Order: sequence, then structure tokens, then C-alpha cells
Amino acid sequence: MLIMTGANGRLGRVLAKTLVERGMTEDVTLTTRNPAQVGDLAELGFRVVAADFADPASLEQAFAGAETLMMISATGPAAERIPLHRNAIDAAARAGVPKIVYTSRVTPLASSPYPFSVIHDDSEAKIKASGMAYTFLRDNEFSENLDPWLTSAAETGELHFGAKGKIAFICRADVIASIVAVLCSDGHEDKVYELSGPEALDRDGIAAVLSEAVGRPVVAPAHSREEFGAVVAAQGRPDFVVNMFKGLYDASAAGEWSATSKYPELLMGRPATSLSDYIRAKFAR
Repeated sequence: MLIMTGANGRLGRVLAKTLVERGMTEDVTLTTRNPAQVGDLAELGFRVVAADFADPASLEQAFAGAETLMMISATGPAAERIPLHRNAIDAAARAGVPKIVYTSRVTPLASSPYPFSVIHDDSEAKIKASGMAYTFLRDNEFSENLDPWLTSAAETGELHFGAKGKIAFICRADVIASIVAVLCSDGHEDKVYELSGPEALDRDGIAAVLSEAVGRPVVAPAHSREEFGAVVAAQGRPDFVVNMFKGLYDASAAGEWSATSKYPELLMGRPATSLSDYIRAKFAR
């Protein structure tokens, strides 16, 4: 039996619907803080139970009997997420779960300037120390996360996504397909898979591809770290998100997000979608 956390999140919802296509609903239990919010998923045949990362007792009860825990990373600032992840890992160990599949991030090092990296550094270490078998899926930045920036740039001619260095963006669909491959096949115990796309682009490269796709000039202003943070703050984002983007600026400048990977293609059995192809398809005329 597979237990999956974060059923009401963006990744969790798409993953659940993909598992429906694989005929796995009877073997999967979805957990979320408020089951009423995933009533549509329950109607598809999933068992849905309440489990809150802040409530260890609810987690242990929900995880009982699981053969695999699909642990989707929580959201929020690092200071909040680290103890929540520890709660989930401890509960899985107490419930006797033999294996965890965990959605991590590229370069999960506490020393990274990206402020969420410390979360995954801590969670990966704790999972390894638990003695449970593990599979770490280290996602790069999703191509879809660029959508608001791309749409605005297509209209104004200026791309204000200010990450300075190259990022090997990956489509959410390719991450989902890679996860499903891990969940539906054997031999992934104690493995680490880097889920990055097949090309890495910086802001100027993204602007060049977008310019070609929309048929008019698009430029990327050379924002500094603080200027990029100001752009994000002006969007009304909370402070921890502003700091996250500043950290992304620094980490990309240091080359932490630039490595491409063949793992998605190997897991999926097909090529991963490049960011350039994603942009061209989004703005196909």
C-alpha cells in the first residue's frame, strides 16, 4: 500500500490523478490536513485520511500499514518546515514504514544560499539515519513557475525574472512521470535521482527564446539581487518568499541549479521537455 502526503497541493493533486490513469486508486491512501478539500479525489476511488505534519499522532495512524510513503515536501519557511518534516519521518519510522520516496531539491546543502536547501539537507539526513529505504527525487525549478513572468514579458517586452545564473528547468509533467516510474517499478531503494531538464538557461537565454516565440523583442533587465527582491516584494509576496527568490538569485549565480540530468529521460523512457520547447509550445502562434 502506498501512502501519499500533500494530496491537496499542486504536485500532489496532479500525481494523484496520474495514478488514477495507472489504475492504482485501490492501492493508494491520500493524506491531507482537511479531507473535505480533496473530495473530488476521494470520488475517483482513493482512500483519504486526515493527517497533519504538526500532529504526529495523526501521522503515525495514517502511515500504519504502508509499504511506501510518498512524502511530498511541505510548504512555508524553513524554520516551520524542518520540524514538520521531522515529525513525518519519525512517524513513518514508528509506524514501521519500510520505504520513503521524498521530493527533495537540487543541491540540498545547508551551506547553499537558497534558504530552502537546508530543509532538504536536514530531511535527507534524517531519512538516511532512520534506517528506512529511501528514494530522493531532487527537483529543479519547474518550468511552470515561470508562467506569470513569461506572460508579463510577452506583453511588456521585459522579463523581470531576475535569477542571474543558469537554471535547468524541468516541466512538472516530467517530474510527475519520473515519480510514477519510481512508484511503479522496483530497484529504486537507496537511490538519489536529480530531476533537472535537458538544458540550462539564464535570464538572457530565456528572454531570447521568448522573443523568438512571440515574434518581437524581449529583454531581461540586469537586476541586482536586491532589485530582483524588490520586484518580488512589489507582487505582494510574503517576506520568506522574497528571501527565497533572493536566494535563488544567489544560488543560480553560484551555478547550483545549472546541471542538466538524464535521470528524467531514463526513468520516463522518453526525452524530457526543455524549457525552450516549453516556451515555444506555450506561445505557439
